[in-house]
Amino acid sequence: MDNLPRVQNHTINRSGGLAGRISALVRRQKGFFGFVVLPTFASAIYFIVFASPQYVSEAQFIVQGQHNQSSTMLAGLLEASGGASASEDTYAVQDYLTSRDAAELLLRTENLRAAYSNPVGDALARFPNFYSGHTFEHFYWYYRRHVIAELDTTTGVSTLRVRTFDPRDSQRIASALVAAAENLINKLNDRQRENTIAASTRELETSLQKLNAVNKKIDAYRDEIAMINPNLQSQPVLKDIASLQSTVIASRVQLAQLRKSTPHSPLIEVYRRRLNALEAEISHVETRITGSDTSFVPKISGYENLVFQRTLLEKEVAAADAGVATAKLQAARQLLYLNEISLPQSSRLPHLSKGDCGYRYRFCNNHGNLSYGDAAYQRCA
Repeated sequence: MDNLPRVQNHTINRSGGLAGRISALVRRQKGFFGFVVLPTFASAIYFIVFASPQYVSEAQFIVQGQHNQSSTMLAGLLEASGGASASEDTYAVQDYLTSRDAAELLLRTENLRAAYSNPVGDALARFPNFYSGHTFEHFYWYYRRHVIAELDTTTGVSTLRVRTFDPRDSQRIASALVAAAENLINKLNDRQRENTIAASTRELETSLQKLNAVNKKIDAYRDEIAMINPNLQSQPVLKDIASLQSTVIASRVQLAQLRKSTPHSPLIEVYRRRLNALEAEISHVETRITGSDTSFVPKISGYENLVFQRTLLEKEVAAADAGVATAKLQAARQLLYLNEISLPQSSRLPHLSKGDCGYRYRFCNNHGNLSYGDAAYQRCA
């Protein structure tokens, strides 16, 4: 009996010592317990007991199309060595799905706000709630957490996940986003086609303007020299000079024959005067070809310079016109396509439900540990 109080006192001391050590630990680590342990415990209680089930609808697609021919060889080598690579258009679609424009479109066409303010959702998970604002920026922050677009850069496959409190809402919103992505691709196609053709058309118009300007210069030059074509109009004068020179040669031959056969013939003087007259006429006619500013040579030179410019511009116009036709064909070959690999489906089971799986996923995502949350989601899905 004497030992009983001792045992009781020992038990009381042990229990008091344990409580004291715990109390001392809490006092020493009050920051850790206040900012980590207690919030984690409260979050665990919420996610395990009170959190509403949420449903994920998933769609997969790939953006395909032909691009500039200059990078065809390099792209082929990259695809052969490492599979399909994502293009800039794919990244544009990825960014659009989680953009403010997409959120505004769904608010207008799919009543997106009602899907996330569904009374089925718990007070903390739905929008709006007591800790968030009611502006569009607050909703967009909420939207970015529930609409996820990921890209596999190795295969080029994009994955879209939409999470709501109703499986039908998730499927409807995911389908609307895929349709919006297709509309974006169509707009990119139209813009690409317009830019490609417009550039070639502008080049053609510029060449035509230059050609018209040179033609006007040619017309003004013709008025200035009072000739249609100095080259053609100089041909008769050149023929006259050639005919006179032939006559001079014949007259010289006849004069030489007379001097040998009949040195005292009166015809010698006649032929001599004839030669003088022919040579004087040749000199006069040659002044129309060369020798002054009014002769044919400077007129022909100026005209040929303008004609040469017109010939070059005509070739440039022909090349630009062919470029427009080529641009139209190239624009048709560069069309982009959004090929759906898997359509959005209505989830029968909640991907985020009460219990351990839902708790781990949502807790990790809400606390910034996305990699662990995704791993938990993959194990539980």
